[in-house]
Amino acid sequence: MTGPAILLMALFILVIWGGLVAAVLMLAKTDDNTTGELGSAPGTDNESLLAESASTIAR
Repeated sequence: MTGPAILLMALFILVIWGGLVAAVLMLAKTDDNTTGELGSAPGTDNESLLAESASTIAR
């Protein structure tokens, strides 16, 4: 391989793995209770969801 090819390969490896590391770090800092489709909507707390699940299983 030529010098420029190795340089570009190293650059793109750093970009891709750096993006992966950045994504993992950002996801690790994100609070799961306030993100996503439900977020902090009424009726989505643990107690409400467990009660709903228990009533569905009892049917």
